[in-house]
Amino acid sequence: MKELIENVPSKSDYKKRSEKVCFSYPGNQNHFQTGYYGIDADVSIAGTLHIKFSSSKPLLATKIELILKGYEKVEWVETYGKTTITYSANDVFLNQPLQLWKTSDPNGDYEKIQIMDIPFEIKLPENLPPSIKIDQGEGKINYKLIANISRKGNLWKFKRSEKCVELSINLDKYFLPPTDLNPFNWYQFNDSEAISRGLGYNITLENSIGGPKIPFIINSILKFYNQDFKITKIFFGIKEYHKLSTKANSKKSSFYIVEKNIKREEIYSNYNDEVKLQTELEIPEWIEKNKKNPCWDINDRKHIIVSHKVKIKIHCGGIFTSNIKLDNEVEIKHFILENHG
Repeated sequence: MKELIENVPSKSDYKKRSEKVCFSYPGNQNHFQTGYYGIDADVSIAGTLHIKFSSSKPLLATKIELILKGYEKVEWVETYGKTTITYSANDVFLNQPLQLWKTSDPNGDYEKIQIMDIPFEIKLPENLPPSIKIDQGEGKINYKLIANISRKGNLWKFKRSEKCVELSINLDKYFLPPTDLNPFNWYQFNDSEAISRGLGYNITLENSIGGPKIPFIINSILKFYNQDFKITKIFFGIKEYHKLSTKANSKKSSFYIVEKNIKREEIYSNYNDEVKLQTELEIPEWIEKNKKNPCWDINDRKHIIVSHKVKIKIHCGGIFTSNIKLDNEVEIKHFILENHG
């Protein structure tokens, strides 16, 4: 069937497949989503279901139903000595049916089908999460298109009375650029503690909301009160935190998605013994084979939480001087910058 129908998903996207039943994308798209979900009104999952049987062995069916299913799943393995335990949890948050076809026989009997192309469109409800896959697949939010065909079974051929085809699909969620950037300031510039330490700081995170093409901007002013005070480097980073939960256990992990170091030789003070720096932390685009891809913030699910923090560490060179550590929560979203209308 694939060689006769253009614009189809890969075979690897099917969880249950058939050579006689398949899906295709709408128009010239390479995805089923019809618009910018989260921004546009009435965004749908659309496409065509294709059925092809021979005239000698037609499909005998009474009904064809399509289901759009959204689910959240976590599963991981932990070892305790010689004992291995698998923790898993699953939550179906969307189960939206659509009847595509039913027999025209007045008695509801089976009808012969050879070739049939059925367009479909399922409007998406509000407040759905985007598709994600984290921790090498231990946590994921995914969507499926499921075609259920009520057909005539055959016990001798072990043919069930329902034929099922399942296809995994992606849902992307978008946001307009933020109007409120939620800046945040760390201030310990000229108080007694700053003077006693030998260094004061006035550091402003200009935006607590960002994403690809909207970098996090940090403006720093450092004030030296002791000529002998030394900074070996200043670290800036965005750290991503994952929490997977079941009723019995939870698992946490974290890693940096952006890191930037300002070396000692790049730090210059002016005539007021002040250092002024501007640092941009750019969120990388998603790359297929990257094991540490950034993920959008997820905070409204039962089993998966994804959050982010900006982390700053001023490395002080003195033996008895503690490093200065600062952090604050930030949000990472999928923003649309260009005119999409």
